[in-house]
Amino acid sequence: MITTSSTDQTGRATPKPCPKCGAIAEQHKAGSNRFWVQCSKLGKNGNCSAIAPQGSNKKEAIDNWNKLK
Repeated sequence: MITTSSTDQTGRATPKPCPKCGAIAEQHKAGSNRFWVQCSKLGKNGNCSAIAPQGSNKKEAIDNWNKLK
C-alpha cells in the first residue's frame, strides 16, 4: 500500500513513496540501532539511487526518508 502521509491510522510513522521515482520505500536494519529507508528500486531491483541517512530507531529513519526531496 502506497501512502502519501507520514503517519498511519495508529499514529505510527510510515515512509512516503520514493521522491525520485515514486516506488515503494523499504525499511532496513543492521545491528541493534542502525535503521534506514531506501527505494525498493535501489541496486539489483532497478536504477534508482534514493537512500536516506541512518537513524538510531525506525521513527528517526522514516523521518529522514520523508525529508528527502
